[in-house]
Amino acid sequence: MLDTTLDSLRARWINACTDFSESTAEQTLNQAFSLFPVEAVCLEVLQRGLSEIGQLWYENRANVQQEHFASGLAMRRLDALLNASPAPTRNQTVIVGCPPDEWHAFTPLLLSLFLRRRGLNVIYLGANVPVSKFSDTVKNSKANLVVLAAQQLTSAATLQQTALALSTAKIPVAFGGRIFNLHSDLAETISGSFLGYDLNAALDEIEVLLNNKVKPPQPRTASQVYAAAHQAFVSKRDQIELTVKESLEPLSIAPEDIRTGIHFLGENITAALQLGDMAYVSAEVDWLKVLLQSYEKHPQQLIHFMETYSQAVNININGSGHPIIDWFTFEIEKLRAQ
Repeated sequence: MLDTTLDSLRARWINACTDFSESTAEQTLNQAFSLFPVEAVCLEVLQRGLSEIGQLWYENRANVQQEHFASGLAMRRLDALLNASPAPTRNQTVIVGCPPDEWHAFTPLLLSLFLRRRGLNVIYLGANVPVSKFSDTVKNSKANLVVLAAQQLTSAATLQQTALALSTAKIPVAFGGRIFNLHSDLAETISGSFLGYDLNAALDEIEVLLNNKVKPPQPRTASQVYAAAHQAFVSKRDQIELTVKESLEPLSIAPEDIRTGIHFLGENITAALQLGDMAYVSAEVDWLKVLLQSYEKHPQQLIHFMETYSQAVNININGSGHPIIDWFTFEIEKLRAQ
């Protein structure tokens, strides 16, 4: 007889997804929903299952096709559950969506489902939503709250801009996501109410915000040094990246991966400077190691890559790039000590 605990069902669903067996994956979910509440299955099978598949990819034990296949199945199931939810029983409206450049929509869709099951009228806008679309939807729907979600450092920066625009227009904003779990002080840079570190905390905080007038704290702004570095880096980024490409000695890494690494690092540096702390990029160095795939065999190549990038920053924005260069110096010393 098959084990039917949530842990075993999650393991079976993961195996089915990595085997590209849609029928087995769907049968496993059908069994899970017949035995456990919707919320439990969504959290323990789908959300944790996707997290574990993401970890397998990071460990090079799963490929991106398997991850995308699992995400597609999970999103389809959430869509079906949301569409099948009862009509709202409360007169409050919540808009949920991702700011520009955020494409990871599973968590906000899951939050939308749970809010709908609490009787709220939920307008789910999905991934990569321009600021104007949030504002227009609030005006048309007379929404009580906008909830924004960001999973990456780069989208935390666009979330900051979106939240500021909405808050300036007197539209209540709440926010959360993976990146705010990684950096506990990052929430202090956002104009709005932080929803906490997990989905249950977010649901409780949304209820508080809907039923009480809560004035969020004033956000922390970037220092003048960081503002100057951000302006200089953004204006000279093309030249910096060209200098890196011209100066970088041949590496045993595919040229496409090098180009991706340069772009990835530039995006994260831009975001960290806007948010006021280059230390936020440190958590992304592991992803840079994954992008530069030969790191495990040739760790010196990552050090050389970062040294070349640091020198390119110094050449192109000497005098304004101290936060960037100081960060590179710190990270290179850490890599050498490993």
